[in-house]
Amino acid sequence: MRFPLIRAIYRKEMLDMFRDRRTMISMLVVPLVVFPLVISVMMRFATRMEANAETEAKTMGIAARVTTPSVREALEKLGVPVKEKGDLRAAVEKKEVAAALEERGETIEVFVDSSNPSSTAAGDRIRTALSELKDQRIRESLRHSGIPESVLTPFTVKRTNIAGERKMAGSVWGTMLGYILLLLMFTGGMYPVIDMTAGEKERKTLEAFLASPAQRREIVMGKTLAAITAIIMTAMLTLASMVYSLHSNRLATKSEEMRNVMKTIPLDANTLAMLVATLIPVAIFAASLMFAIALFARSFKEGQSYLTPLALLVIFPALLGGLPGLQSTPALFLIPIFNASLVIRGIMLGDLSTVNFAVALGANLVYAAIAFVIATRQFEKESVLFRS
Repeated sequence: MRFPLIRAIYRKEMLDMFRDRRTMISMLVVPLVVFPLVISVMMRFATRMEANAETEAKTMGIAARVTTPSVREALEKLGVPVKEKGDLRAAVEKKEVAAALEERGETIEVFVDSSNPSSTAAGDRIRTALSELKDQRIRESLRHSGIPESVLTPFTVKRTNIAGERKMAGSVWGTMLGYILLLLMFTGGMYPVIDMTAGEKERKTLEAFLASPAQRREIVMGKTLAAITAIIMTAMLTLASMVYSLHSNRLATKSEEMRNVMKTIPLDANTLAMLVATLIPVAIFAASLMFAIALFARSFKEGQSYLTPLALLVIFPALLGGLPGLQSTPALFLIPIFNASLVIRGIMLGDLSTVNFAVALGANLVYAAIAFVIATRQFEKESVLFRS
């Protein structure tokens, strides 16, 4: 292979890539603008919905049919209006009140609409108040009987999480990072690949490549390297965007545990190096596979129709590989895409074995080589290049 010719083709494709609006949108706008915006809006929307549910529960009030003064007193301490309604169930269904309760002997039934956040919030507050009242009554009965309250708690159960913040953060990040990275790698590389194959056919510029001194294999190498660059750029920009978005929006959640998870980003030099080593063979495989498929297309739109289903097929193995509790065996690390998602999760958790990492890396390098050979052979066929 003549590397000066490959470099010239690579530079030409990269220049075309940065001039193409659709490619720039898939490579830059989606990871750097759309992704942070979606995360920010979703987190703030969830926080706003939670706050609105609490406010609406206080405004709507609750309905009660009780006979015990202490129960009514406990409800009044909630700071919400306590109303009288004939049909308690209907009142909740019609949203006349957020929740309702009825005392029948020794049973108190609480009516809530679990599909309504404000009703759920009101029901939780009622159950908390009644639980405190029940504990108070038990303690009073024990005192009157001369029995110490310690009989209620003969021993204490303490739950200790040995995972630590780093591993907890790795669990959360590992679940979603592989799926998002792999999906955006395919979608980010799709437009450059279509443009340098079907797009060249449509513009009648592919013949100029074929008439150049470069061999078919050198042309494929230059074009594939440009596609790999686009895919790796998309992956790195997505990773940086995710880190920034989740870290900057961590205060939007009320959960202290989630704040710590989002604050503790398990990324160091070793982790980053392993991620890059995992993604490079996947990028070569993706670029070569998409290149081979897109060569059959005669126009840009036709190329989209061929590669869009491929990007959708990536979703399932990428998502499944990041699921927690999956028993990892060396055989699973042979499955393309799925193994990359497994490896990314293992890297973020810090429990990936060297054997499994080597198996996945070796398998993906083999798949990448096979895909590149297929792409080269397809490019050497006149029936594929000039398909009518």
